[in-house]
Amino acid sequence: MSGVRILENQSGRRLKVFAPGKVNLLLRVGTRPPGQPRHELLTVFQCLDLGEYLTVEPHDTGETDVVHTVLAPGLTGPKNLDGPENLALKALEALRDTGAEVPFTSITIEKNIPVAGGMAGGSADAAGVLYAANLLYQLGFTLAELQSLGAKLGADVPFGLTGGNALGLGFGDNMHSLPGGTKCYWVLAVSHRGLSTPKVFEAFDGLVPHPQPLPAGLSPDFLAALDGDIAELAGYLHNDLQAGALNIFPELSQIIAAAEQAGALKAIVSGSGPTIAALCPDAPSQEKVAQRLGTHPLVARVFSAVGPVNGEYQGSSSARFN
Repeated sequence: MSGVRILENQSGRRLKVFAPGKVNLLLRVGTRPPGQPRHELLTVFQCLDLGEYLTVEPHDTGETDVVHTVLAPGLTGPKNLDGPENLALKALEALRDTGAEVPFTSITIEKNIPVAGGMAGGSADAAGVLYAANLLYQLGFTLAELQSLGAKLGADVPFGLTGGNALGLGFGDNMHSLPGGTKCYWVLAVSHRGLSTPKVFEAFDGLVPHPQPLPAGLSPDFLAALDGDIAELAGYLHNDLQAGALNIFPELSQIIAAAEQAGALKAIVSGSGPTIAALCPDAPSQEKVAQRLGTHPLVARVFSAVGPVNGEYQGSSSARFN
């Protein structure tokens, strides 16, 4: 399975895919191993039906890769969004670094995931490009190999290539698929301002200088709730980074309170924030919460989404590294 889904395939000429965003049902932050720049993580991702639409095609008339991002109404991004640091462009280079022959490529991104919103929009773009370029150019990489390449680009990229619900260990990039029976109704409230992931981790370090050791895996109770009653699952939602995000942006607590007062079972900071993810018991409650948050003065944009979602992997079943 893969979170990325093919929408259009003109063999060898053009490929359009959907790359999903995510929420973290659980995000536990451990220690930072000696010599490592990142903390160890234990996290449970859920793929959403809210995501990016990417069109990938050969750039026949150019001598470089190009990316063009079209922001959905209400979204904002930095002026250099399409610059060389864009993860979609870095995904092409990651493929070439293996020795694969990847021609100059044009990428168009219809962006629906907030930039710097804690929902892995950039990682979704990278996952979508890895998946699409592999198929478009018949590179022959397996899904596991694409996940390994994605881990070098960012901890969230492998999950975009996994889909559904998944447990992330290590630095959050060691993926293990989980049950996905419970349908979750989410309202995602995007703030007017973004949050820097490194800054949120710095705030976490200040608040929790000595994190507790992480467990080796998930408890049986959590696994049962993941495939059981949505109200029970809501009780397990947790994010260690939430305190750091609120330390920088304390007003986010007002959005959390408004969501729960409007009927959400629980609302938490998504990833490193500042997007607030509110889990609702059903579709009517989801609509009510979305209407309430849509009028909140701290909220720039509201999305409704469901999860988990999966796609089908269409690639090689055999390894091919040059």
